[in-house]
Amino acid sequence: MQRIGRRDFLKGGTLVGAGVLVGNQAWALNRLEPIDDTLNEEYPYRGWEDLYRREFTWDKIGKAAHCINCEGNCAFNVFVKDGIVLREEQLGQYPQINPTVPDANPRGCQKGSIHSAAMYEGDRLRYPLKRVGARGEGKWQRLSWDEITEEIADKIIDIFVEHGPGKLMTHTGSGNLSMVRFAAPYRFASLVGGVQLDIFTDVGDLNTGAHLAYGNPLESFTSDAWFDADYIMMSLINPNATRIPDAHFIWEAKYNGARVVSVAPDYNPSSIHADLWLPIHQGSDPFLAMSFVNVIITEGLTKPDFIKEQTDLPALVRVDTGTLLREADLKEGGSDQVFYHWDLNSGAAVPMRGSMGSEDKTLALDGVDPALEGTFEVEGITVTTVFENVRAEAARFAPEVTEAETGISAALVREEARRFAGARKAVLMHGFNIGRYSNGIYTSWAQSLMLALTGHGGRTGGIDTSWIAWNQPKWLELALFGFQKLPRLEPGGLGEFQRGHMMEHARKHFDNDKLKERVGFDLDDLQEMIDESIGQGWMPYHGDMKGLISIADNKFRRNKFADKYRERILKEVEALFVDINVRMDSTAQWADYLLPAASHYEAWDLRTVGFHRFMNVFSRPVDPIGEAKPDWDIMALLTRKIQDRAIKRGVAGFQDGEVSRDLHTIHDDYTLGGQLMTDYDATRWLVENSPELGGVTLEEGVERGFFVMTAEGGANQPIPEDEPYNPFVAQTEGKKPYETLTGRMTFFCDHPSFVRLGATVPTARHHAGRAASSYPLSFYSPHTRWGIHSNWRSNKWMMRLQRGEPNIYINPTLAAARGIADGAKVRVFNGTGEFFAQAKFYPSLPETSLMMEHGWEPHQYEQAKPMNNAMATLLQPLELAGGWGHLGFKLFKWNANQLAHESSVDVEPVA
Repeated sequence: MQRIGRRDFLKGGTLVGAGVLVGNQAWALNRLEPIDDTLNEEYPYRGWEDLYRREFTWDKIGKAAHCINCEGNCAFNVFVKDGIVLREEQLGQYPQINPTVPDANPRGCQKGSIHSAAMYEGDRLRYPLKRVGARGEGKWQRLSWDEITEEIADKIIDIFVEHGPGKLMTHTGSGNLSMVRFAAPYRFASLVGGVQLDIFTDVGDLNTGAHLAYGNPLESFTSDAWFDADYIMMSLINPNATRIPDAHFIWEAKYNGARVVSVAPDYNPSSIHADLWLPIHQGSDPFLAMSFVNVIITEGLTKPDFIKEQTDLPALVRVDTGTLLREADLKEGGSDQVFYHWDLNSGAAVPMRGSMGSEDKTLALDGVDPALEGTFEVEGITVTTVFENVRAEAARFAPEVTEAETGISAALVREEARRFAGARKAVLMHGFNIGRYSNGIYTSWAQSLMLALTGHGGRTGGIDTSWIAWNQPKWLELALFGFQKLPRLEPGGLGEFQRGHMMEHARKHFDNDKLKERVGFDLDDLQEMIDESIGQGWMPYHGDMKGLISIADNKFRRNKFADKYRERILKEVEALFVDINVRMDSTAQWADYLLPAASHYEAWDLRTVGFHRFMNVFSRPVDPIGEAKPDWDIMALLTRKIQDRAIKRGVAGFQDGEVSRDLHTIHDDYTLGGQLMTDYDATRWLVENSPELGGVTLEEGVERGFFVMTAEGGANQPIPEDEPYNPFVAQTEGKKPYETLTGRMTFFCDHPSFVRLGATVPTARHHAGRAASSYPLSFYSPHTRWGIHSNWRSNKWMMRLQRGEPNIYINPTLAAARGIADGAKVRVFNGTGEFFAQAKFYPSLPETSLMMEHGWEPHQYEQAKPMNNAMATLLQPLELAGGWGHLGFKLFKWNANQLAHESSVDVEPVA
């Protein structure tokens, strides 16, 4: 068959318009003759058909996934012709681990399926660039990699010489979640002592209530473990929109007989498929949970055997001080991490096994029958139980009382609590929005109590926190330089709040008296508790920075008080601001130097973070466009320049506490003596050394597109070979202690901060919202279906599936009252700022709230004024607590979230 060029095609198109095609015969499109037997008859040549035939030809098929901050982790085939990605499609070949459980195929969504288009769009960074105008002016000079890395290296060395170590922030954002891509900047930060924020809390994703209860918020379900549940409640999550590859397991569970309940203020795309929608008032979730607890306790729907073994509810509490009874209270020199319960068999207080201070690391009771109720005397000290304290607190939240707060009728709450308590396996699903409310910690803690009281743990249910941390020791070793040197880790929400001077802006929005009445603390209290946390060393904060290397982090899009925050940070990092990025996003626009990174189809890598046991492979289907490089290679090149320039300038290194920051060997250290020069080298090293891969070679992984992790991949317990992964089975069946102070699910905390805020046991508190300011409308911003944070929010294909510009959801009744038409431009404002958006009618939204899916880039808004200009924020002081067992700074586990839903606004039409 002959080739058809563009000119021939256009010529043919003209002929088609005239009703004629050139071929062996003349054919009119409206008179195409049917061919009965295409195999035996001579098939007439119709040249235009070659266009369609060639669409499905390629030179090779590569493997990849999409490592933006999405938990899908979906393997894709990537089709390449002439070095260009033509298309991609879901791999669809994950094995079915159990014939009674649906398989994981196909995994993917519309964001992944347009990556071949997104990687070639106009905002893609192709060459190293140096700013030549003012910051943000958009004037750039193209440099070679050698030139630009030398300039950056000298500036890094200057910062060390002038300020010592600790003044360079090397933050890796949540857009960098594949293994090699993530390890590269962390390894670099480990060598230079760079500051790395917690990527969970800088965007508000951390489920602190789950950590408080279980000691590990990253122990959760694989999505196939939802299938055998007979009760699923979705709280602050809309999986049909934001968990597209996994949502089918929920609805398959429903077809399998499960009851599915959606708790949401709006009738969202997941609510419409549920058995029951509970239209809760925004932010009142902990009140609903505590009303469930009230019904469970008052109606005796509890599972005492489970409670006595698995929880701290039998732990003894001193009546005089309101604190846990400790060995230190009874013995001189006794431990403050050994606790007691009252044994009904012996009639005496006996130490609880399994606590942090206990030598007996098991939850097994072995003949002890702990009391849940009653008052006792222990060596002259009057004590009662945690359960008695919990029951007294729960008594305040009868469904008849909480109905006014939640909008859910008391009768319905009672009926649903009974259904939940009687379930065989109950899964309470949480989205990441739970961490963005100041009372999210209360919601999760109270829901953990619901589960514990009714015996739901391990194979019988629990909280799905939307994340699983697998056991991947070699990945950590690679990222953290074998633990020989470490970055300066810092709480995300706290770091951004302090460094961005957000307190001064919060004071312009919140009414202090109203705030304290609403949430239990005001901004003066919060500042005092921030100072206490930093001063006591509970949460590290490293102060102002002199330089910033930002990797896959769109910080000027995501942070609250957006314009003010950006102004503050740019002033702080006057010496150096480098952005390593795939595209010209809202942060890259303000950098001094831009280093173009390879996209997901242009590098070797691995990824496991997600809802399944499969490690996906990135096989670099195409080379990076322009002069872009994989993150690993960029850091290798930068360390080479730092090492060369440091040697030439005679700057050997610096003592950083007990660690030496040796600039003369930084490249040798980074590359493991030249063994790990490229992304391919690092990928192969991980595969060959990671025990959870069971010895399978990289070549085998590339051929298949993924690895299946072995039992060793489980962090808390082995991954079962032929069944879904349920959290905390090691505790419920193996009697392994939880990673908590008492070794049990924790429902009593006598940390001074918890005592101060009246939160020693699970309770309910409001979030700030409109009641804490002078603005009448609550505001919240869920994840969008059309992007992952700001990634793909400006993609032309994704824009065609929505209104094409920033839009805000509004109830038609509220809109009518304000004179706003559907599609009209509106101004949303408060004392901190304003932004403009298109009104989009959404009848299921309450009349007192506005909703806007987040992620729009500031340059997509009129006047480049983003949504976050008008989003006030604060911190939850309980999340700053430390020095109490499992409460203390833990990366990805315990520190303060940046809160997104505390603000309130007003809205008006724009003529």
